[in-house]
Amino acid sequence: MPRTTHPARATRAARRSSATAAPRLLTAAVTVALAVTGGALTAPASAAVPAAVTAGDASQDLAQIRPGGTVVGGGPSGFLTRYSADGVFSYAWTRYADGSTTLLPGSRPYVQTGRTDLLTQGEGTVRTVRDMGTGSEPVATDLAHLAPGYTSGVASGPSSFVTVWADPEGGEELHIVTRTATGLRAEKVTGFPEGADFTSVAIDSPHTVLVRYVDAADTTAVSHLAVVDIERRASVDDVTPAHATSGIAVSPTHLAWVETPANSTTATVVVMPRGTTSDDALRIPLRMAAGLRVALIDGWVLYGQGGAHEAYRTNPLYGLTARSLTDERSVKVLDTFDRAVPGPGGTMLAQGGTLAGGEGVYRILLGADGVPAAEQVASDGRPTALTYLSEDVPEVIDLDQDKSADFSWRLSNRQALTVVKATHVATGRTLTWSPSTRGLSDAKRYTWNGALSDYMPESGVPAPNGAYTWHLTAAPANGIGPAVEKSGTFTVKRAPVPHDYDDNGVPDLVHREYDNSLVAHNPITPLGAYNTSYTQPLSLGTGGWQIYDRIVATGDLAGPPHSDLLARDRAGVLWLYQGTGKGLTRRVQVGGGWQVYDKLTSAADLTGDNRTDLLAADKAGVLWLYKGTGSASAPFAKRTKVGSGWGVYNNLAAVGNVAGAAAGDLVARDRAGVLWLYLGKGDGTFTARTRIGGGWQAYDHVFGFGDVDRDGYADLIGLAEAPNKPYVYRGTGLRTTPFTARQPLYNDAYFSLDLY
Repeated sequence: MPRTTHPARATRAARRSSATAAPRLLTAAVTVALAVTGGALTAPASAAVPAAVTAGDASQDLAQIRPGGTVVGGGPSGFLTRYSADGVFSYAWTRYADGSTTLLPGSRPYVQTGRTDLLTQGEGTVRTVRDMGTGSEPVATDLAHLAPGYTSGVASGPSSFVTVWADPEGGEELHIVTRTATGLRAEKVTGFPEGADFTSVAIDSPHTVLVRYVDAADTTAVSHLAVVDIERRASVDDVTPAHATSGIAVSPTHLAWVETPANSTTATVVVMPRGTTSDDALRIPLRMAAGLRVALIDGWVLYGQGGAHEAYRTNPLYGLTARSLTDERSVKVLDTFDRAVPGPGGTMLAQGGTLAGGEGVYRILLGADGVPAAEQVASDGRPTALTYLSEDVPEVIDLDQDKSADFSWRLSNRQALTVVKATHVATGRTLTWSPSTRGLSDAKRYTWNGALSDYMPESGVPAPNGAYTWHLTAAPANGIGPAVEKSGTFTVKRAPVPHDYDDNGVPDLVHREYDNSLVAHNPITPLGAYNTSYTQPLSLGTGGWQIYDRIVATGDLAGPPHSDLLARDRAGVLWLYQGTGKGLTRRVQVGGGWQVYDKLTSAADLTGDNRTDLLAADKAGVLWLYKGTGSASAPFAKRTKVGSGWGVYNNLAAVGNVAGAAAGDLVARDRAGVLWLYLGKGDGTFTARTRIGGGWQAYDHVFGFGDVDRDGYADLIGLAEAPNKPYVYRGTGLRTTPFTARQPLYNDAYFSLDLY
């Protein structure tokens, strides 16, 4: 079909590169590798249609399609779906009647003729047409029998094709090719300017073709939109949009498209009565409308955009909205929307979802009231509403063994805004976590380091042992549907340690407050952090503690495995307060006459029987051992003498194992400020002393603190008179250098001298 070359064709390549247009549908060719033939669906497990769905019981009777498929065509008996795996495409046909799905053979893409069951597959110049409604044998047609230049074509009927013919001299024409008894006949579609460059051709129905083209004589290079009447072989509507277009739809009465100005996320849906000009069009401007799609059914324009399931924010355009062309009514047809294709009988098929039916394929048609409604025809098994799927929460967290614990919760949407509140049952202390997805994982994950802090988890205090409840609240980030909630439990455990009054595995500082109440302060991780404002002390008693002239923080003396406390009143009576893990019980009298001692120290096992013992030095300088019994009514055995001459010391501190000995060690400060170490032998006696160093008179008092850094060696606290700040000396396990250099226990906390 030779013709004279138009002089403007020489610039066609440059115009095409600058025009914004959809991909050329008739010339697309993507290599696929399918090792199956037609018939019933038989595919590897990764491609199998799921047997169960989660969108509701009603979907059990629907056709089932694999998630990840894209609906690319709809006909009277079924619809065409495209799948992609590792860059390779495959196609499947699903029937409405029985829900059966057939993988289609071949290694080339399929294109469906709009509103029919005809599928076209091309390879080179050969076009093979399958009628999925009748199941008849495929018919192949070689367009090369016409003339050179026929390299594309999609069936417009069982024996006809719409093609773009490429003139060997460089031009293009739109042709209708018909197969007759004597061969192939090509007819040119009229109404296009000479030199038109066809950039996309879509078969809306056997009667109508939607075309985008660039006019070689138009210097704007904006794609024109045209409607071709196949029977008349002519373009019957031609529009020049003001801006680039991203969608086009046609009905017997209207033409619609989406205009998007360059570098803008605001788009306009334009609906023009056919036979008029764009000046008569309805214009619907929409914000945040990138990728907007448009469709038409009788008296209504429908629009929406994909991306709901990956969205971080709400957008009403994520659903499918229908807008009346006769008044200003708007209705929500689908809660999520991905794409739409022409359907039979003036309907359309939409891929998306509803909160009631879940994700899948819906037929959009007019209801009895004349308003568009969605009728589900297939499900891909995914819920549209945010749905809780599962959790991986440890039943027991042993923080002696692990430094952290991993939690994860799976939801149907990885973008859900998720908060978890964990509550310690015994105390009511709470934690608030914000789990998040990591990498390609679809689970919400949180790694907990065992700290009790919402604001600065890396600087919080250890959380207490015991039972916890967790409560998850997840809200859809896209705003589609209600939030979901789920609850569960877990338990934290650690071995008990001395000086620990809130059962969180680390020793506490006991302090008599200015109002004569008693509290226990947690150390902070890391030591010396600025964080006391976030860690409220544990109350051990309100008021009245001024009656005691000596308070000794101990390990477990009796009863439950929590640290206890000894207090001596001014009459010399010694009292025992048993720890509960969240406070102290009522006091029990141990005995009288304890005013003979001017130094008391505990919080260590000195005899190797796993019971806390007590050391008392009398005013004559004799040191006595009170061996622990484990009995609340009589917590100590009869005293035994350790030795004399201890009057040279003004401070004794039983510290536990600081230098690797078999049992608890003892440090003593003499009146010159020199600190001495006595290693415990395990029988209540000690080795000869070892000098640690001088200058310890800078402290009002020193005392054993247990193992604050959980390294297996006991630590020491020194309280300076000014500015009344506690310093920690961490145990090393070395006899010659049993402690590290000091560091503040808190950088922003000051105490009175009543610290134990």
